[in-house]
Amino acid sequence: MVEKIKRSTSIWITLNLVFFFAMLGINYLGSTGFFNGMGQKDVSDKYTTLLTPAGFAFSIWGVIYTLILISLIYFFVKRKEIMISQLINEISPLFILSCILNMGWIIAFSYEKVGLSTLFILGMVVVILLIVEKIYKSREEIPYTLTGIAFTLYGAWVFIASILNVAIFLVQQNWGGFGIPDSVWAMIMIIVAIVLTLSYLLLYKNAVFPISLAWAFWGIYNSYSSGSIKSSMDEVIQTMLLIGIGIFIVAIIITFIKNKFAIFPKSNA
Repeated sequence: MVEKIKRSTSIWITLNLVFFFAMLGINYLGSTGFFNGMGQKDVSDKYTTLLTPAGFAFSIWGVIYTLILISLIYFFVKRKEIMISQLINEISPLFILSCILNMGWIIAFSYEKVGLSTLFILGMVVVILLIVEKIYKSREEIPYTLTGIAFTLYGAWVFIASILNVAIFLVQQNWGGFGIPDSVWAMIMIIVAIVLTLSYLLLYKNAVFPISLAWAFWGIYNSYSSGSIKSSMDEVIQTMLLIGIGIFIVAIIITFIKNKFAIFPKSNA
């Protein structure tokens, strides 16, 4: 039985690496405009929203993908440990699915199929958070810090990216917003992002989750402060973004302390 699990683990690790590097390849091609002659930034610039972060904010993708690669290497090194082997077998189908959805998202977005890309990225949110949940449930059996940080940052960043994707889709469709000004909708979405993030934090007590949101809010704030985005309620939106960042930082600190300086709480917490 143990040997069967180990053989299965080796296969999953190989597949994980294949799909991960395929995903990186599609991301690279997408960024160069290989698909449809337009990169993700080109499409994003074409359909400007009031929630688009400054360009530097997207550098977090490099951090996320690096941490995931290190996690995959860690899994490879520790694959013979039975508890880690079991976790690999549990999350690998989800991880491969997340890679497929990621590639679909990049290609659909590049071809300006923003509605389809929104479905892909919403699927990514669900799948990646399911991976985080499985790591969360295994926190007493394995060292989870590296994988916990990697996939939590990934899931949280894709979550905020999905909100931006929805906003871009609505701009593309010339949605009238029921007569409500764009700036008001931007504020509503900021509030929704804060509420959903805090709800997730209360449910799972994952101290890392708000980090990606705080980074995204800082990126959006910089778009306003630099003049890249202009609206009739600039100052109000910027204030809300700074308040949101403050809320996230306080929530991170409090959760981290309550978790006894760990990402996740103990099982009996």
